[in-house]
Amino acid sequence: MEYAESLGRDDLVIAAFTAWTEPTAWQARTYGTVDRPIVDRLSRLLERELTPSVRSRLLTAYATELIGEDDPTVLEAAQEALDLATGPRLRAAALQILAEVHGDAELSQELVEIGTEHDLPVYRVTGRLNRAGVAAAANDPVTMRRVTAEALELARTYRMPEAIAVAEITLAALAVIEGRFADAAHLYNKAGEGMRRTGSVHAAGFLQLALAVIWLNDGTLGAHLDDVRAVHAVLGPMTTDLLALALHANGLDIEAREVRTSSGPIRPDFFFTFFTTLRAMAIVALNDRDAAEEIYTTLLPHRNGPPAGAESMALALRPVAHTLGELAVLLGRDHEAADHFAQAAAIADQWNAPHWAAEARSRATT
Repeated sequence: MEYAESLGRDDLVIAAFTAWTEPTAWQARTYGTVDRPIVDRLSRLLERELTPSVRSRLLTAYATELIGEDDPTVLEAAQEALDLATGPRLRAAALQILAEVHGDAELSQELVEIGTEHDLPVYRVTGRLNRAGVAAAANDPVTMRRVTAEALELARTYRMPEAIAVAEITLAALAVIEGRFADAAHLYNKAGEGMRRTGSVHAAGFLQLALAVIWLNDGTLGAHLDDVRAVHAVLGPMTTDLLALALHANGLDIEAREVRTSSGPIRPDFFFTFFTTLRAMAIVALNDRDAAEEIYTTLLPHRNGPPAGAESMALALRPVAHTLGELAVLLGRDHEAADHFAQAAAIADQWNAPHWAAEARSRATT
């Protein structure tokens, strides 16, 4: 592509971007990164006079590169790509982005219908996976499990390894929520092996992070401090709060506070409640009242939502309401805390998470 640009051959650059590739259930780049040179190239090409189909494809490529960023041009590009779409593949490619960003069940269902009508299995699968994410955000674990199982069966039938891994990881997250930690570890390990075989860019760090989340949930994080240090070495600032929690569990609060100074901003994407809850848990563990008010305000709009991170279909922690309860206690707001813990217990019941429900009810009455 660089060579074509050096020759001034935008036609070859456009051809490279518009050569059809089917989407995968995972984004193709490492989490938290953006290929800015690609975004710049696409922005430049979109200034040219283009046919509707070519412009639609380039807009989809542009939106795909930036999805997960706090950038309004993502939705604008995806919507324009949909408006210009001249066939089922172009329409589905744009719908894929809009369904993910909007969290819309109807758009996800339209993806499934396009995949069925036009014999495009990838959209039959990804449409269902998108629907699972919508169900998770709506506190509907029954639908989440059902459509994930359907997606897994289809992915196996059509031999789609990345989609298989995504579905297995979703089932693993559900196992974590239900307190079936051994089942969760088995599913995460199985999916991780599949990701390694296919050379997934996510294989290096995701499995270690998922196992660390199990340890956090089952109360054994402190016994795995060296493993958590290794995860932090691979994944960097996004796991700073997890490392702080592991250090605290070993009585190393001075180091934990030093580590937390390197934490960065949290991306406003499908992992937002997960990483924000991790940060809040570290703040509570280290009794950091100065930081508690801000994180409380940040999490408050999510108080009625699902277990933290469930909408990612990958990782999960107790309901956001539970963490809000702990923050309220730290801030001396006992009445608010009791309400949050009661809400957390109700959400945990909805998700068949008796271990979380029992803990929340205990906190609500103390």
